[in-house]
Amino acid sequence: MIKRLQFAQLSKNISQSKIVLVTGPRRVGKRTAVHSALQEIGEVALELNASNKTVKKQFESVTSETIQAAFQGSRFVVIHEAQYLEKLQEMIELLLSGAIETTLILCCSYEPAMDELLREVLQLQGLETTLLPTTFYELAQKNTLPEEEKLLEQRLIYGNYPEVTEDVEHAELVLREMVQEVIFTNLGVTDRINKGDKLRRMLQIIAFNIGEPISYNEIGEKCDLDNETVERYVDLLEKSFILIRMPSFYNEHRYELKKSHVIYFVDNGIRNVLISNFNPLFLRNDIDQLWRNWLISERIKWNKLNGKQADYRFWRTHTRQTMDFLEIQDGKIAGYKTAWEKKKKLKFPISFTEAYPQISTHTLNRSTYWGFLTKK
Repeated sequence: MIKRLQFAQLSKNISQSKIVLVTGPRRVGKRTAVHSALQEIGEVALELNASNKTVKKQFESVTSETIQAAFQGSRFVVIHEAQYLEKLQEMIELLLSGAIETTLILCCSYEPAMDELLREVLQLQGLETTLLPTTFYELAQKNTLPEEEKLLEQRLIYGNYPEVTEDVEHAELVLREMVQEVIFTNLGVTDRINKGDKLRRMLQIIAFNIGEPISYNEIGEKCDLDNETVERYVDLLEKSFILIRMPSFYNEHRYELKKSHVIYFVDNGIRNVLISNFNPLFLRNDIDQLWRNWLISERIKWNKLNGKQADYRFWRTHTRQTMDFLEIQDGKIAGYKTAWEKKKKLKFPISFTEAYPQISTHTLNRSTYWGFLTKK
């Protein structure tokens, strides 16, 4: 088992707090993380799954009596898929009022329906743990850096989900099951997807065009959805920790794209299963896309892991001058161009460097990526 870096903080949160939130996509190891944290502090918990209709019905009425009956006097209660609870906010308020002496651990594979201010407070106090597919750093800690470097091609193709990295032989089957769960499973209390086949086509179109500015209208025409539905589905999948949507960076300079977005996948394996392509790199014509998607998702995961607040952008002009990735953090901006080949020389657009001389520029290839993925 890969030891996730959040285990220690999660154990501390569970032992000291009334409410603990664990978020992240399905099958990323949230249940394992909670079990490990409880074991670390020598505790056991009552576990409930809100995707179960019987369990969900228990929480249709939220009073101190109904909650106490559901929790069965347990000191620690874990609710898996807690995003399905319609009265989650009322339950939390009841616990915080001191009416019930229980530590509640909420595991969510989709954005939970709770007060934004409360969510912000939990995040500021470090009480929300977001688990995403395993990071490069965590895998290097387990396998050693030289060994992980040898496995880089495998990561670009199959991704970093724990089940996949532990059993590559069955990676394709696991990834297909994951996509099936995403497409045909309701996400939250009110947010549902009822056009599974069209959603699959939409995701396939996005998968073939990762890193390219998207048009909701064009995608909608290709998969028989209106542009509002396409945008809603993208938003839902972003909240499900499947997609990463990045807006354009602009400052009224000539030819800059303004209201555009590019989309990446949180995990390369999910992208590749959608296009049914697990060919080795020497047989592919999308190596640079795979490399860019992996680098960007890894950097975003690393920042989340370390509690870093950052904004992410891309830059492009109508004349196709491009900067692949911009990271904005603490008032500083760093710009990156990516290339899989070490010897490939990348030129930064003159229109970009002249317009933004204050932005540092960097190249990310197989010789330079280590520092980028672990830079705090």
